[in-house]
Amino acid sequence: MKFDDSIVLATLLVAVLALAGCGRSEGPAEQAGKKLDQAVQAVGQKAEAAATTASAAVTSAGEKAGAAVDAAAKQAGEAVNKAVDASGKAVEQTGAKMQEAAKK
Repeated sequence: MKFDDSIVLATLLVAVLALAGCGRSEGPAEQAGKKLDQAVQAVGQKAEAAATTASAAVTSAGEKAGAAVDAAAKQAGEAVNKAVDASGKAVEQTGAKMQEAAKK
C-alpha cells in the first residue's frame, strides 16, 4: 500500500497546527484561575499568621493568669497558716488559764 503525498502532507500540516495550538498563551479563564489561586494562598497565609499570633497571646494570657492564681493561692495559704497558729496559741492560753483556775 502506497501513501499518497497529499495525505502525508495533510497529516504533517495537522500535526504542525496541533503543536502550534499547544503553545498558546493563557486565556482569560486561566488567568482568572491563577489570580484566584494566588488570592486564596495569600488569605491562607494571613489566616495562619493571625492564628499563630492569637495562639501566642492566649498562651501568654494563660501563663499570666496561672502566675496570678499561684500568687493568690500562696497568699491564702499563708493567711490560713497564720490563722491556725493564732488559734493554736489562743487554745493554749485558754488551757493554761483553765489549769490555773482549777488549782485555786
